[in-house]
Amino acid sequence: MWPLELEVPRLGELARQFAGVSAGNLRQVLELQQKQGGRVGALMLRAGLLSEEQLTDLLRRQARWVANTRSNDLKHGDFPLSVPFSICMPCYNEAQVLGEVLTGALAVLPEFLDEFEIVIVDDGSQDQTSSVVQSFAEKDDRIRLVRHEVNRGYGASVATGLRAARGDLVFFTDGDGQFNLLDLPQLLVEAQSHDVVVGYRYDRADHAMRRFNAFGWKMIIRTLMGLKIRDLDCAFKVFPRRVIDKLRLDSEGACISAEIMCQCARGGVTMTEVPVNHYPRSLGKATGANLKVITKAFRELPVVWKYRKLQPWVWNEAPADPPQAPTADPLSDTATHAALSDTLVDNGDGQQNTSPTSSVNTSS
Repeated sequence: MWPLELEVPRLGELARQFAGVSAGNLRQVLELQQKQGGRVGALMLRAGLLSEEQLTDLLRRQARWVANTRSNDLKHGDFPLSVPFSICMPCYNEAQVLGEVLTGALAVLPEFLDEFEIVIVDDGSQDQTSSVVQSFAEKDDRIRLVRHEVNRGYGASVATGLRAARGDLVFFTDGDGQFNLLDLPQLLVEAQSHDVVVGYRYDRADHAMRRFNAFGWKMIIRTLMGLKIRDLDCAFKVFPRRVIDKLRLDSEGACISAEIMCQCARGGVTMTEVPVNHYPRSLGKATGANLKVITKAFRELPVVWKYRKLQPWVWNEAPADPPQAPTADPLSDTATHAALSDTLVDNGDGQQNTSPTSSVNTSS
């Protein structure tokens, strides 16, 4: 039985009702989706069946339905929540799909959250990923770009994003379009009674070899550390600020999720898992099954092993400065200006500088 948490109005049905898309055209789009993957909305947009304004309206209608439905499950208040919220998205060569992801995020998030920011970490992309983000950031200051001048790895990108985030709740997901932010409210519901909420891909849309690799990696971490997480590397997780400030983030590769979750388990935080949707990658190129990525993850196993004797975190002590990751201080003047109109550049040597993205004057 399909989980109730994953039920949302189908975009195709909304398109027929509110945008005048015919049944025949919708059927053609669905057949195309079966052949090449992708999201129905994006496919209808490319086919000229919807305008960008119509797609945004339909996404908002979906989000409003989810918000109204999930509000019944909240212990306190209703959606949209007033908690300051950060979304971190590591990206590498995602220019083809990132525009769709950001358009969707800006359409649905206001139904769930009164205050949010989206931190995009460009991990030395060789395509136009940074340019796509800059074009959005110039129009909406809730979008921030942090850029690695060279490719440093998935873990380094996650660490950079988490350290740059300013929200009281911090969420990270991938920028490849394989997840759906309509699933975010169920994590927010559980965050009212748990410290950390972890998504698991209910019907993972990756090829068999990648699923096999993920299962083997999960069992290795479980054997070494006793960590029982259903979907260890699922990039759909919510953390409170106090947990983020406790974390050490030393892994620069695919070992980052194991490093984070082992610390959470050993640190004594409460955790729960919820199902989330997962979609095939329709554009861009996946790197998770790359031999170099896998080899680097195994080389970083000692990073995880060192947490086997980690003692439970103490919360009533005076807050210490968070461990330094190779990124900019999010509270610095430079980062503040970058959040408004500049690109924050991480040179990988502990020094950061900004390069203007527009002619906007950011001087005080």
